[in-house]
Amino acid sequence: SYAYILMMGTEGLTRATELAILNANYIKARMEPHYKVLYANARGRVAHELILDLREFKAAGIEAEDVAKRLMDYGYHAPTMSFPVPGTIVTEPTE
Repeated sequence: SYAYILMMGTEGLTRATELAILNANYIKARMEPHYKVLYANARGRVAHELILDLREFKAAGIEAEDVAKRLMDYGYHAPTMSFPVPGTIVTEPTE
């Protein structure tokens, strides 16, 4: 982490942060019609990550783990699961 910070420098790190926030909000806008998004601010924005609530799919026998495994089948990086809320996945787009 320290080497990354040094390599990026002040301007690069600021730009990477801006892009991560922009990307997270883009994904939120695309996913929100299909999934409940937890922890947006009063303006409807998220920070550098978003939490997709998959608990309602449990009634159909689908767990968050099933969604995560299917994402990996399609070449996506495994999402953070059930943190900070059980039954959710965290999407963390990078810069």
